Order: sequence, then C-alpha cells, then structure tokens
Amino acid sequence: METAVTLESDTRVDVNAIEKSLADLWRGEKKEGDHAVTRAALWNVVAHTSTSDHHATASETLSLAAASVPQRTIVVRANPEGERDLASWISANCHRIGGGQQVCSEEICIVASGEYVARVPPVVNALLIPDMPVAVWWIGDLPNEHESYVESLLEPADRLIIDSVYFDSPADLALISRVAAQTSTAPADLNWVRLEEWRTAAASVFDPASMRERLRSIRRLRVSAASSRDFFGESVESLLFAAWLTAQAGRIGDESAIDYRFERDAVGGKGGGSGGVAGVEIGFDDGSTATIARDRDRGVLVATVDGETTIPDSVTRSLQQRTDDLIVRQLKRTEADPVLLKTLPIAVALAGRL
Repeated sequence: METAVTLESDTRVDVNAIEKSLADLWRGEKKEGDHAVTRAALWNVVAHTSTSDHHATASETLSLAAASVPQRTIVVRANPEGERDLASWISANCHRIGGGQQVCSEEICIVASGEYVARVPPVVNALLIPDMPVAVWWIGDLPNEHESYVESLLEPADRLIIDSVYFDSPADLALISRVAAQTSTAPADLNWVRLEEWRTAAASVFDPASMRERLRSIRRLRVSAASSRDFFGESVESLLFAAWLTAQAGRIGDESAIDYRFERDAVGGKGGGSGGVAGVEIGFDDGSTATIARDRDRGVLVATVDGETTIPDSVTRSLQQRTDDLIVRQLKRTEADPVLLKTLPIAVALAGRL
C-alpha cells in the first residue's frame, strides 16, 4: 500500500466551535478534492506536551502513525507558567492508499497557558469520539507534583503511553505503577519496548533445562546503562530489566537475597545510548556468571555462559526504532502488557537502590 502524507494547513478556530469547524473542514475536503476522501478513526489519541519542540514532534509522529492506525489526534501544549491563553487549530492528515483514494484523520491542536491549563482536561474530554478507545501519549517528564491534573486527563484513557527515559525522579515511576494498579488505564512504556531484545537475549540464556534450574539461585545482578550523566530516566531501562528478571525468576518478595548493582557506562553514553542497557552480568550462588553484551560491529547481542559465547536467536534487530512505529505497536495491542504490569512495582522498589 503506497502512502503519502499530506498535511493540510492549520486553521485557527474558536475552542468552543471545534466540532463545527471540523465538519466544515471535511465538507471542504470533499468539495475541493480531486479524489475520494474517507474520514477514518479507530482511536482517540491525545498527545500531551509542554514545549513547542515536543509539540512539533508529537504532531509529526502521530500524522505518520495515522497511516497505520487512523485516529482523531488531539495535541495539547500546556504551560502553567505562561500568560493565560487558550487557543486551538485543526487540520487533516491524509494518506493515499491507491486507486485515487485518500484516508484522512483529523488533528486538533490545543495550546493552553497560565490558569487556562486547568481547562484542558474538560476540553479534551468533550472532543473525544464516543465509544472509541482513548490513548494518552505523555511526552517528556510526568508532572508528579500535579498528580490531580494528570489523573483528570487520564480519567477517560484506556491506554497511557509514556517514555520513562524522560522521568526525572522515582516519583514518576511510582505514579505509573499506581495508575496501573488503581485505575483501568493500561500503561505502555516505549522504554520497555526498546528493552525487548535484552529480555529476549536473557530468556535465551535460561532456555536449557539446566539453566532454568539456576533461576532460583541468582545472587548478583549487575546492569550497566549507556549513559554519561546522572539523570534518573537514563537508569530506568536498567531498573526495568532487573525487575523483569526478578519477576521471571519467581523472586518477587525475595529481592533482598539478590545483590543489585546499577552502573553507568560513560563510553556507551557518548555513543548515543541515552540510557539503554549497555551490559548485564548475572551471578549465581555457586560463583559462576552469565553475561550479555552488545557486539557493536555486528549489531547483535551476545551471551556468555560458563565460558561459552553464543548469539541468541531473534535479537538482531536494529538498535534504533522510529517512534511512530513504537506508537503503532501500542495502539495495535488489544490488552495491557501483563509482564509490564508485574514488573512496574518491582522497578519502583529497586529505584531506591540507585
């Protein structure tokens, strides 16, 4: 299927007349367009941002994602410190699908500042298409100090998409864990998705029956983050990996028996790692170890167990993934990730060890 994105020019509209303006926009598209235009949406996707750069990124990313998952996109830029203002724009994101047809999704932009930020949740709620799932993509750090605002925006959400590499404190991770445990909103972390190849590699280490028996004998776990700076978000992937391995080993509630060590690999950080896992060492009670590391020349992970090095299957994926592809993967999931839900509270507990 050939897709070509065409973004219509943004049209500023009265925030109280957005739906009417959208109807006028679609009537104009059908009247002026040379080809058949289909208005489509499978999701309501709300992107919450706090800077103009993040706002532009959200708009561009979701316009690309709409080619695979048609959606009503609502991009919010909220600045509580700015002068009071509330403005909105609308546009159409269209993708050619062949045969002279276009499938179009709509985008609504809301910019709020000052005391008008408090009006964002009710305005967004009124714009959601009824009986359609809602995903909130929170870009940047979570404002855990304004938890009531976050909760009000998440009230109608079925899915919360975050990227924990931006978290500036363990309180952000704890907030996500509470959302998962206490609400019907299912969290999805892009950082967790990037960790997939490391989880696959670690799982392959314990595939042999003899190694599965050693899961319960893990005594030491050292995880290095590819980071050269002291920023909490760039340690979260390491925390998630350690928490995941703890859960998979059946050691929930037994964390005190494992010596966790979280380190930073400055060389990996300079290479653009931005907090991704750079290396893993697992120690067992008999003194033996298993390691997982990246072979950068071949772009794969290699595992070494009892002196024997292997390349685990299915971990030759590219180091980088486009954000719109990651978003699409989350929107195509029908249910929450049960492994992530089990991992989050353990990661919160381990955050205190950093």
